[in-house]
Amino acid sequence: MNLLARFLGGISERVLAVLFAVTAAQFPVYYLAYENTLAGVQLEAGARYQELLREATQLHLEVEDFIRRHEDNADAVFQASGRIHRSTLERYRRYTAMQEALRAAPAWERPLALARNFDPALHGALHFQPGLPLTLEAGAYALAGVLLAWLLTGLIGMGLRPAARSA
Repeated sequence: MNLLARFLGGISERVLAVLFAVTAAQFPVYYLAYENTLAGVQLEAGARYQELLREATQLHLEVEDFIRRHEDNADAVFQASGRIHRSTLERYRRYTAMQEALRAAPAWERPLALARNFDPALHGALHFQPGLPLTLEAGAYALAGVLLAWLLTGLIGMGLRPAARSA
């Protein structure tokens, strides 16, 4: 029975290590898909911002002044327009900052950069397809997955071992 338990324990460790390695290796693929989706929404936000900037410039105003005039206007229609313009400006700034942060992050900081700049709406918009990345970065994440699996199976194994008997 002990031999069977060791055999199954060894198999489960290997299966878990492979699962963690394959899952962790998907991170660079997901990161790229997220970054591409962000680039698309930032491009659209940038186009909307350029329209706003062009209109403000034609009136010899800064964008903030242009928006503030809409927001401060007594007419509810202009106030609504001001809210739309404010949202356009905020989205453009937010997406630009997110894109810069993700692009500037070295490979080992990317999980934290993604966590800090994660937007559930962007996640919902991207169409992630798992792949088999054959890059050094994916290999490093796969190795990290193997090490994590090894650590978890070791901890679980320690919890399942019977306590040593004192003589």
